[in-house]
Amino acid sequence: MKYLNIIILVSSFFFFSCNNKEVKSFKPTTKLDLILKNKKLSKTYYEFRIENDRLQSRVEENESFLKFINNTSIDELIIFTKCDSPVVRCFAFKALVEKKYPKIREILFEHKNDNETVIEYSPPCLQFKMPVKNYMLNQLDPFSKTKYKFNKAEFLAIQERFIVE
Repeated sequence: MKYLNIIILVSSFFFFSCNNKEVKSFKPTTKLDLILKNKKLSKTYYEFRIENDRLQSRVEENESFLKFINNTSIDELIIFTKCDSPVVRCFAFKALVEKKYPKIREILFEHKNDNETVIEYSPPCLQFKMPVKNYMLNQLDPFSKTKYKFNKAEFLAIQERFIVE
Protein backbone atom coordinates (compact mmCIF):
# COMPACT_ATOMS: atom_id res chain seq x y z
CA MET A 1 0.00 0.00 0.00
CA LYS A 2 2.89 2.31 0.83
CA TYR A 3 4.40 1.76 -2.63
CA LEU A 4 1.05 2.35 -4.30
CA ASN A 5 0.80 5.80 -2.67
CA ILE A 6 4.31 6.65 -3.84
CA ILE A 7 3.54 5.50 -7.39
CA ILE A 8 0.34 7.57 -7.45
CA LEU A 9 2.17 10.62 -6.12
CA VAL A 10 5.00 10.34 -8.66
CA SER A 11 2.57 9.65 -11.52
CA SER A 12 0.43 12.65 -10.68
CA PHE A 13 3.54 14.84 -10.47
CA PHE A 14 4.59 13.82 -14.00
CA PHE A 15 1.05 14.18 -15.32
CA PHE A 16 0.63 17.73 -14.04
CA SER A 17 4.13 18.85 -14.98
CA CYS A 18 3.62 17.63 -18.57
CA ASN A 19 0.24 19.31 -18.89
CA ASN A 20 1.46 22.66 -17.62
CA LYS A 21 3.84 23.31 -20.49
CA GLU A 22 4.07 26.98 -21.11
CA VAL A 23 3.48 27.81 -24.77
CA LYS A 24 5.86 30.53 -25.83
CA SER A 25 4.40 32.99 -28.27
CA PHE A 26 6.29 34.87 -30.93
CA LYS A 27 7.70 38.15 -29.69
CA PRO A 28 8.35 40.83 -32.31
CA THR A 29 11.79 42.33 -31.86
CA THR A 30 11.47 45.48 -33.94
CA LYS A 31 9.01 48.36 -34.01
CA LEU A 32 7.84 49.38 -37.47
CA ASP A 33 8.60 53.06 -36.84
CA LEU A 34 12.24 52.17 -36.07
CA ILE A 35 12.54 50.18 -39.31
CA LEU A 36 11.10 53.08 -41.29
CA LYS A 37 13.73 55.56 -40.08
CA ASN A 38 15.71 54.37 -43.09
CA LYS A 39 14.46 56.89 -45.70
CA LYS A 40 14.93 54.63 -48.74
CA LEU A 41 13.17 51.74 -47.04
CA SER A 42 10.45 54.05 -45.74
CA LYS A 43 9.73 55.39 -49.23
CA THR A 44 9.57 51.89 -50.72
CA TYR A 45 7.35 50.66 -47.90
CA TYR A 46 4.85 53.53 -48.10
CA GLU A 47 4.61 53.38 -51.90
CA PHE A 48 3.73 49.72 -51.55
CA ARG A 49 1.29 50.11 -48.64
CA ILE A 50 -0.66 52.96 -50.29
CA GLU A 51 -1.86 50.45 -52.88
CA ASN A 52 -1.88 47.46 -50.52
CA ASP A 53 -3.55 48.48 -47.30
CA ARG A 54 -4.49 44.88 -46.48
CA LEU A 55 -3.30 41.35 -47.09
CA GLN A 56 -4.67 39.97 -50.36
CA SER A 57 -4.40 36.65 -52.09
CA ARG A 58 -2.27 36.68 -55.24
CA VAL A 59 -0.45 39.81 -54.08
CA GLU A 60 2.56 38.52 -56.06
CA GLU A 61 0.71 39.55 -59.25
CA ASN A 62 0.45 43.15 -58.05
CA GLU A 63 2.83 45.62 -59.72
CA SER A 64 3.45 47.57 -56.50
CA PHE A 65 4.34 44.34 -54.67
CA LEU A 66 6.84 43.43 -57.38
CA LYS A 67 8.36 46.91 -57.07
CA PHE A 68 8.51 46.45 -53.27
CA ILE A 69 10.35 43.13 -53.74
CA ASN A 70 12.82 44.65 -56.20
CA ASN A 71 13.57 47.65 -53.97
CA THR A 72 14.17 45.76 -50.72
CA SER A 73 17.07 43.55 -49.79
CA ILE A 74 16.82 40.13 -48.16
CA ASP A 75 18.18 41.61 -44.91
CA GLU A 76 15.54 44.35 -44.91
CA LEU A 77 12.78 41.81 -45.50
CA ILE A 78 14.08 39.63 -42.67
CA ILE A 79 13.89 42.65 -40.36
CA PHE A 80 10.30 43.21 -41.51
CA THR A 81 9.45 39.60 -40.53
CA LYS A 82 10.36 40.53 -36.96
CA CYS A 83 8.21 43.66 -36.98
CA ASP A 84 5.45 44.37 -34.47
CA SER A 85 2.81 44.57 -37.22
CA PRO A 86 1.46 41.10 -38.15
CA VAL A 87 0.40 42.19 -41.65
CA VAL A 88 3.88 43.55 -42.35
CA ARG A 89 5.40 40.25 -41.18
CA CYS A 90 3.17 38.44 -43.69
CA PHE A 91 4.03 40.78 -46.58
CA ALA A 92 7.73 40.40 -45.81
CA PHE A 93 7.50 36.62 -45.64
CA LYS A 94 5.66 36.53 -48.97
CA ALA A 95 8.35 38.78 -50.47
CA LEU A 96 11.08 36.41 -49.21
CA VAL A 97 9.24 33.49 -50.82
CA GLU A 98 9.06 35.40 -54.11
CA LYS A 99 12.78 36.24 -53.86
CA LYS A 100 13.48 32.52 -53.44
CA TYR A 101 15.21 33.03 -50.09
CA PRO A 102 16.90 29.69 -49.32
CA LYS A 103 16.36 29.91 -45.54
CA ILE A 104 12.63 30.61 -45.82
CA ARG A 105 11.76 27.48 -43.83
CA GLU A 106 13.91 28.72 -40.94
CA ILE A 107 11.94 31.98 -40.93
CA LEU A 108 8.71 29.96 -40.89
CA PHE A 109 9.82 27.92 -37.88
CA GLU A 110 10.82 31.09 -36.02
CA HIS A 111 7.13 31.98 -36.30
CA LYS A 112 5.69 28.63 -35.21
CA ASN A 113 4.11 30.36 -32.21
CA ASP A 114 3.09 33.53 -34.05
CA ASN A 115 -0.60 33.46 -33.20
CA GLU A 116 -1.50 37.06 -33.97
CA THR A 117 -4.43 37.12 -36.35
CA VAL A 118 -4.46 38.55 -39.85
CA ILE A 119 -7.23 38.68 -42.42
CA GLU A 120 -6.43 37.70 -45.99
CA TYR A 121 -8.83 39.10 -48.56
CA SER A 122 -9.62 37.17 -51.69
CA PRO A 123 -11.51 39.22 -54.26
CA PRO A 124 -14.32 39.77 -54.76
CA CYS A 125 -15.68 39.17 -51.26
CA LEU A 126 -13.97 36.36 -49.33
CA GLN A 127 -12.05 36.89 -46.11
CA PHE A 128 -9.90 34.34 -44.31
CA LYS A 129 -8.99 35.01 -40.69
CA MET A 130 -5.91 33.09 -39.58
CA PRO A 131 -2.80 33.27 -37.39
CA VAL A 132 0.35 34.67 -38.99
CA LYS A 133 2.03 31.25 -38.74
CA ASN A 134 -0.73 29.70 -40.88
CA TYR A 135 -0.46 32.43 -43.51
CA MET A 136 3.28 31.81 -43.69
CA LEU A 137 2.88 28.05 -43.83
CA ASN A 138 0.33 28.38 -46.63
CA GLN A 139 2.93 30.20 -48.74
CA LEU A 140 4.94 26.95 -48.75
CA ASP A 141 2.06 24.54 -49.33
CA PRO A 142 2.51 21.64 -51.78
CA PHE A 143 0.82 23.59 -54.59
CA SER A 144 2.92 26.75 -54.30
CA LYS A 145 5.38 27.63 -57.05
CA THR A 146 8.46 28.01 -54.85
CA LYS A 147 11.14 25.35 -54.87
CA TYR A 148 11.17 25.53 -51.06
CA LYS A 149 7.59 24.28 -50.76
CA PHE A 150 6.76 21.29 -48.58
CA ASN A 151 5.50 18.03 -49.99
CA LYS A 152 2.06 16.92 -48.82
CA ALA A 153 3.29 14.72 -45.95
CA GLU A 154 5.67 17.40 -44.65
CA PHE A 155 3.01 20.08 -44.93
CA LEU A 156 0.42 18.06 -43.01
CA ALA A 157 2.94 17.15 -40.30
CA ILE A 158 3.98 20.78 -39.83
CA GLN A 159 0.37 21.92 -39.90
CA GLU A 160 -0.39 19.41 -37.13
CA ARG A 161 2.61 20.62 -35.09
CA PHE A 162 1.51 24.23 -35.48
CA ILE A 163 -1.96 23.37 -34.18
CA VAL A 164 -0.60 21.49 -31.16
CA GLU A 165 2.02 24.07 -30.21
